[in-house]
Amino acid sequence: MKLATRVNLIIRRVHLYSGLFLLPWVLMYGVTGAMFNHLGLFPRIQIQPVNSQTATEAGLSEFPETDKLAAQIVEAIQKDAGSSRVRLTDLPHAEFTNEMSFEVKQDGLQHVVYMDPVTHDSWVGTMPKNEEDPEVLLPAIRNIRLTPDPQDTAKKAAASLLDGAGLLNGKEPQPFGWTKLNFMATVDGQPARITYVLKDGHVDINRYTGEDGMPLRHFFLRMHTSHGQPPSWNGKMFWSLAVDTMAVAMVFWGISGIIMWWQSKRTRWIGAVIIGLSLLTAGAMAMGLHDFYASTRL
Repeated sequence: MKLATRVNLIIRRVHLYSGLFLLPWVLMYGVTGAMFNHLGLFPRIQIQPVNSQTATEAGLSEFPETDKLAAQIVEAIQKDAGSSRVRLTDLPHAEFTNEMSFEVKQDGLQHVVYMDPVTHDSWVGTMPKNEEDPEVLLPAIRNIRLTPDPQDTAKKAAASLLDGAGLLNGKEPQPFGWTKLNFMATVDGQPARITYVLKDGHVDINRYTGEDGMPLRHFFLRMHTSHGQPPSWNGKMFWSLAVDTMAVAMVFWGISGIIMWWQSKRTRWIGAVIIGLSLLTAGAMAMGLHDFYASTRL
């Protein structure tokens, strides 16, 4: 067998079997990606639509349009701007970033009304109780102080490292992010999970039941967004390796797909047109998204 033939065979086999092995991740990322984009897909909340007449009677028709609201905001800013002149551009592109929502909690349930500020389409979502909500133990204990404080030890080390790099310049390093220590213990002989926050000494003490504390929908969405490597080898670390494997596989599938497409002479022209359309579409959408973020502060 020629070397080129052998290489092509290996590429095809790796493309095939890696796809079969990573099929659960492909399905998970695909479905949960759609779930992020559409709240009503496999919903946990109970959705109650609101008809347009009810929304109008509720007063949404009096809510200002985007351009009028932008003009009111500019006018209010101008009053406090002194000698500076604030004016709307000819094309202000006034756009709301998302729906308006208001919540009310009653009988342990969360009721949220979502209102589109442009179309006034509205709906009410009721979030059921979380059956896996962890039971709090020793509720009176919310913060503890350790001597010596591990946060102070880490802070001194950070200051020394920054000073050694010539970046401290007399400033005091501030905590960045939240580092927690999770461990198992017992409270009155009952298993408990304790979480200690290094930044402020906050502690959460919950009864351990073996449940993750999340509804199934939230767990799948958390799987989608889980990233980074914890300091210890645990389930999240192995999941991180799977994420890296998936990332490498997706790049490989793209390259191997192009190779297999090019080997089929009858589909080269059609494939070239499709790739061209793909690049144009992706480029146009990327520019549109860039324009959105450039003119929007989320």
